[in-house]
Amino acid sequence: MNAVATVVVASIAGGSTGVVTRLGLAMLGMQFAIGAANDFSDASSDAVSKVGKPIPAGQISRRTAATVAAVAAGLGLLMAASAGTPALIVGFVGLGDGFLYDLRLKGTALAWAPFAAGVGLLPVYAWWGAVGSVPPAFPGIVVLAFFAGVTLALANAYADLDRDRASATSSVATFLGRRPTLVANAGLLACVQIVAVATTGMAAGAVPLLWIEMAGCGLGWLGIALAGVSDDRAGPLAWEVQAVGMAVLGGAWLAVLSGAGLLHG
Repeated sequence: MNAVATVVVASIAGGSTGVVTRLGLAMLGMQFAIGAANDFSDASSDAVSKVGKPIPAGQISRRTAATVAAVAAGLGLLMAASAGTPALIVGFVGLGDGFLYDLRLKGTALAWAPFAAGVGLLPVYAWWGAVGSVPPAFPGIVVLAFFAGVTLALANAYADLDRDRASATSSVATFLGRRPTLVANAGLLACVQIVAVATTGMAAGAVPLLWIEMAGCGLGWLGIALAGVSDDRAGPLAWEVQAVGMAVLGGAWLAVLSGAGLLHG
């Protein structure tokens, strides 16, 4: 998902095909590293609540997971370096943020912070990496992306709430409780969508992309609806649907801003 989002944002920024491809591959490598580190860190709790995952299922060892994380991180950073210094700098920071989440803050009530920061960093990595600069309007985009990240962090924590309780793992959802987490998730989702759609409405010629944004908004609320279904399969699906919706909304929104000339020149 992050690699695809990187390619979309870098393409909107105007990056060349070669640079966009390298940025996407670098992100794929770094996300693979973060995923392997996550499995390494969660081996004990997964043995209780996610026995089908590779380490508790006996498919790989923790040492293998650590080796995969290190190799994938190295390859990801090398690919980022081939795209340019900006991509390497932001990629390094983002990788560190992911490892901070996996190895230190996941399993605590503060796990949402590096999760949200990673989402906020993604447009910076893709845009700055693609063209070597960011426009003056970009801080506002980063702020909205951060709040989108908080929204998705809440959805992710909500999806894992029962498993986290079973394994005595802390999260923002176990701290807040089921209903407050879902209410906070819905409230932040609404705020992010309102800002994106409202600014789109002020841009000329944005109607076709507005329909795409509305589709993304609809997916977000479908995720909220699925979260309220008492089914073991609905929780993870609710988080995934909401994440796809946010990606669709964000990509269309950036395209609107770019087309309106707010992100160039």
